[in-house]
Amino acid sequence: MLVNRPLSYMAFTHALLSIILFSLILFSSDLAASQNAKAQSGRINTLPAGETHVHLNEGMYYFEAFSKVSFKQIQQLPGSEWRFHPNSSLFLGTSQSYVWIKIPLQSNSDAPAEWIMTLDWPLVKSIDWYHYRESTQTLLSSGQFNDWQIPPDAPDEFPFAIPLTLDSDSTTLLYLRILPSEKALLPVTLWPEESFSDHQLQRNWYLGLFYGVLFAMFGYNLSLFIFLRHKAFAAYCFYVATMAGYTLIMNGAGIAWLWSDYPALLTYAYRILVSLGFFAALMFIRQFLQLKHRGTVLNRSSQVVCYLWLAILLITPVVSASVVIPLIDVFGLINCLFAIGVSGYLWYRGDRSAKYLTLSWFVLIVSTIIMLLSLNDVFPYIIELHYLQNIGVTIEVLLLSMALAERINRDRKMRSEAQDIALQMSTEAAKAKESEMAAQQRLLGIERRVKEELSLKVNKQTRELTVAMHKLQIMNKELEQLSLTDPLTGLANRRYFDKRFTEEIQRAKRNHSLIGLLMLDIDHFKKVNDSLGHQAGDHVIQSLSALIQRVSGRASDLPARVGGEEFCLLICNDTEDRIASLAESIRQSAAAERVKYRDELIRYTISIGVYCVIPAPDTTPAMILKAVDDALYQAKNEGRNRVVIVSEATPHS
Repeated sequence: MLVNRPLSYMAFTHALLSIILFSLILFSSDLAASQNAKAQSGRINTLPAGETHVHLNEGMYYFEAFSKVSFKQIQQLPGSEWRFHPNSSLFLGTSQSYVWIKIPLQSNSDAPAEWIMTLDWPLVKSIDWYHYRESTQTLLSSGQFNDWQIPPDAPDEFPFAIPLTLDSDSTTLLYLRILPSEKALLPVTLWPEESFSDHQLQRNWYLGLFYGVLFAMFGYNLSLFIFLRHKAFAAYCFYVATMAGYTLIMNGAGIAWLWSDYPALLTYAYRILVSLGFFAALMFIRQFLQLKHRGTVLNRSSQVVCYLWLAILLITPVVSASVVIPLIDVFGLINCLFAIGVSGYLWYRGDRSAKYLTLSWFVLIVSTIIMLLSLNDVFPYIIELHYLQNIGVTIEVLLLSMALAERINRDRKMRSEAQDIALQMSTEAAKAKESEMAAQQRLLGIERRVKEELSLKVNKQTRELTVAMHKLQIMNKELEQLSLTDPLTGLANRRYFDKRFTEEIQRAKRNHSLIGLLMLDIDHFKKVNDSLGHQAGDHVIQSLSALIQRVSGRASDLPARVGGEEFCLLICNDTEDRIASLAESIRQSAAAERVKYRDELIRYTISIGVYCVIPAPDTTPAMILKAVDDALYQAKNEGRNRVVIVSEATPHS
């Protein structure tokens, strides 16, 4: 039974993809669909002489079926059932059904007879082709490609090339029965046989150069990661690797050179590699722009998008491509807007590194838009635009590598400036020491001549020096205290907390002892600032810091202010029950606290995440902080003003 899918479904899927890949495509593709609703007869693609390659100047006819219709059946299909498409590239959305293509062909009298037709889209599971002369009802040639397997006698190792012999005195019909794999996109190019080898050489040279650049950038930044141990370089290498995999699928090189023997993998390759590419890009953005330290909104939103891509990767093997691919398109647009928006905002705020990231994403997106506009009939398809996205990827990875290099140079310059200052201070100290020693020698000489006078002067200078040294020691202690103390609360700051936290974890590993970490956050703190002002918020923060010290009581406990309204309390050598009781006592005390500010009595509550653990040999501070942060996040989600305790207090052998 021959069933033609309604035009409304094709227009809907076409428009959906167009919306995802920018509004320009939607308008143009809908216009093209309305113009091509009816088949047009009498159109023949005439192939001229003297061209290195040509596209279909009179378009093609197509018929979308729900079953594997035979060649004999399709020959009996009435002409009114065929739909006409005026260009050389046909797009049918995420169609997973068989599509028949009919292309009328004839060569000029001075044109060569031997041609090779290429279908420049590798995401096609199978192709059956039949070259037929209708006037004599003769089948001139036929063949097939199944599961991305390229026959040994095919003109090209890349998918998919079909040899044709054309007549100048009669019209032949090329029938193609195509089963798309993921996206049904069918761009067609015809090459004279003598120029096709030049095309293969140029294509292979271009791809070799492209992957050579990717490999060079990957190797260079991998070596930097090995030597510098900076996570941004690892994220960059992960992104470059995923982009290499994605482009290997999209340009057919992967099928030709690597994995044509794994059709099961190729069935999901587009969905997996696109999702991995966006996930890797987001991981690089998080590391490179340090979104974890840019505020809760940027950090949380980037985490959510990462989880969305992971979810898409998990559902890809079990959910239909017609569902997953539109999701990829939607989240891909969100990902691009997020990347451009965040990097552009940080560039506006003065982050020089964000400039390179913004420009690189802009170049990739613009090149992808131009390629998709061509493939979606907005303007005529030409083979040169098929590789435009690869050019965008090349420029992007180079710009991103430049951005990483700029960050290295900036960090190196800052370290160099710090070393120069330290050297200058050391030189000045040495000069001061030399001056002091010279003065002592002069005093000794004077002592021999005028002992009494010298004794008085020495005593006087000694007293002055003692006072100066005492003042210097006081100032050094004050500076050290300021560097380790939060100025608003008097508690340990984040720097001192991180240092002590790492030391206590190592001690607990050696002693197999328990560590408890409380993370406290003032609920609805922003409302206090917004309604009463930041000074009122400061009073609340000071009140909570004093409360923590008062309720904790033990000198060995380390309270610290690690963020705006966020505190940590590190407890060592104690029991899990006592830690849980202490957390609840702090919460209750905070709920009962009243902070007087001007004529207002401010009430507030806090949420507390608690994590108790006997550290294993591979336990890191980041793992404990992540666990206690998750517990705090759970307390917030469960309504605030509560304590959530997570314990892994089982001894490790």
